[in-house]
Amino acid sequence: MSAAVPPVAGPRWTRARLAGMLLACYGPTARGKVNAAAAAEYAGVTAGTVRRWIAGGKPARRRATSCPPARIARLQRGPDLAEHRNQQRHAHALAAIDSLAAGRPPQPGWRKQGWLDQHTVAIIAIHQKPWRQVVVTKANDRALAELARRGVIIDTIKTPTRFHAVALAHTVMARQQAWRVHPAADQLATGRTQVWMNDAPPVDLAALAASMRR
Repeated sequence: MSAAVPPVAGPRWTRARLAGMLLACYGPTARGKVNAAAAAEYAGVTAGTVRRWIAGGKPARRRATSCPPARIARLQRGPDLAEHRNQQRHAHALAAIDSLAAGRPPQPGWRKQGWLDQHTVAIIAIHQKPWRQVVVTKANDRALAELARRGVIIDTIKTPTRFHAVALAHTVMARQQAWRVHPAADQLATGRTQVWMNDAPPVDLAALAASMRR
């Protein structure tokens, strides 16, 4: 596999963008405000600190200077254990791809689990949320129909194996990392570490896959 794809430049974090991200990821209170308590629990700060991050009058387009960039980056990422497992999954996929390319026999269980079958990588626009998500799924109509219930399918590409699909999905997220969000479980059921804001630079799966092969 080729060298890592560089990330695209991130957004300008204004108070409005930060408040919008927190509202979408953690939901509103009964009064329609940002659920500061839920955001605070995940960020490891107090609810008052979260409210201070997004406080202030107009213009909301001013930078969110009261929220340190490191805190924003932490809110964008999943829990450390989830991120570590994603890295392990990616490393395993790359090792498997290299092994297959070298002509070595597949490990026991790969074929039985369907990992050597074609898979699809899809980007979907999550219904009623300002997010895009990259998904790895089986390459059949039933799987795509299931995805369509979760969101509008923006782009798809078939890969030779599940390992190639996992590697491509990881590369998508590495490219989009500055635009990531990490929704709470009650806002998104699955794939919460594979989501980014919908105004991020678009992803061309075919072009990205081709760049990985060079």
